[in-house]
Amino acid sequence: MSQSSINTKSREQLAAEFNGFRKKVISEDRRFSTKDGHLIFDGADLVEIAKKYPTPVFVYSEKEILRNLQEITDAFDKRHNNTKVFFASKACSVMKIMDIVKSAGFCVETNSQYEVKKALDIGFKGEQIVFNGVVKKPADLELAISNDLYLINVDSFYELGVINEIATRLQKVANVCVRVEPSVPSATHPGLVTAYHAKSGIDLQEAEKMCRMIKDMPYVNARGLHMHVGDQVPESEPFALATRVLVEESMRLEKVLDIKFELINVGGGIPTPYKYGEGDALADNMYPGIDSDDFAQAIVDEVHKWREDIQICIEPGRKVVGSAAVMLTQVSCEKTKTLYDANHNVEGVVDWKFVDAGYSVFCDQLYWNWFFNYLNASKVDQDYDTWVKLAGPLCDGGDYFHEGTDGEFFLMPANTEIGDLIVFLDAGAYSIESQTVYNNRPRTAVLLVNKEGKVQKIRREDRYEDMIGYDIF
Repeated sequence: MSQSSINTKSREQLAAEFNGFRKKVISEDRRFSTKDGHLIFDGADLVEIAKKYPTPVFVYSEKEILRNLQEITDAFDKRHNNTKVFFASKACSVMKIMDIVKSAGFCVETNSQYEVKKALDIGFKGEQIVFNGVVKKPADLELAISNDLYLINVDSFYELGVINEIATRLQKVANVCVRVEPSVPSATHPGLVTAYHAKSGIDLQEAEKMCRMIKDMPYVNARGLHMHVGDQVPESEPFALATRVLVEESMRLEKVLDIKFELINVGGGIPTPYKYGEGDALADNMYPGIDSDDFAQAIVDEVHKWREDIQICIEPGRKVVGSAAVMLTQVSCEKTKTLYDANHNVEGVVDWKFVDAGYSVFCDQLYWNWFFNYLNASKVDQDYDTWVKLAGPLCDGGDYFHEGTDGEFFLMPANTEIGDLIVFLDAGAYSIESQTVYNNRPRTAVLLVNKEGKVQKIRREDRYEDMIGYDIF
């Protein structure tokens, strides 16, 4: 994923670059500023927040969510205004975040029965919800069909049979998209590839068979074809190639089956910048490579070779919330350890700073080796000149932060001390969803800096009663 482990630059060069990044973030980034040496996030002093709310804690910005949604909308509106945006709630299904999306006029994509229920409880109408996933049980599908969801993305012939049975029994039309695999690879993490040798969807060659079956089902309506290239894809070419595959097959099916599709669903995958500035995104997709505008152009150019009246559905997730949150964690312990080789010769010395967030809280950094920029929010104006390792509190040797500025090493001010607040940037996507209660440590609270700059709690941290509430003894 990240290339920091094979870095060839000197530590002096890395320190100079990092301090340049730090100064640029606090002076030019639309989200950040500084006051009295503290890091400010869309108007909120993060150090003061950490005094009021226990760490670790995630802080979201309503303004940043809306800015990201507007960026996506603008990219499509100038090319194809018949575009329907479904926020992929798996990226962050905290109900207030979903409500912000709904209130801004956007729709939602779901991947489980409870995500569907959350969306309905928040106030999304059925016509604003897409239901995805490779395993949808009969109860899940009955909920979807009963609530007239805009689309169920059909993932298998078995699933289609269940949809047909339920829709016929309820005598309600189930609107579906046929999910196909376009067999287009992309230069992202292997675990994020969904359109090449993947578990999702049916073979492209079987799309005609499925559409013929649907044509004979009076209570199932095929609105179009669906695909998803993958997540954090750093170039536009895979989107263009996969859309071309989908367009050509849609054109062929319309002709041979004498039908007319209502839409084309191209999924999501717009990357978030985790590393800033210039970088080889194909070698290290922590650099974004493309933005919403590139994504829209790749999609629309191919769709317009077919029809300009067709509706385009997209399902962005990471792009909406990735840059919209920071994770706050406090330095809670420190120690210096000597490294010895097998013959007890000294190899070096490591300065360890222990924070209160481990991989149960921040799975991507500590488990996926995902890169996140970071700052000491308590001393953001100082030069960062001391190399340390950051570790979490869990009872695992691997519970330390693997992706720093120089391999596993992080730059901090020399006087970084217990009580300082470490902030990881761009932490809004998938982090909350991936938390566990390993070591019986609670899942974190979630805060929001709203449009008015006020801080509010939008999810509390687990209590002890929550932790034991599932146990039966």
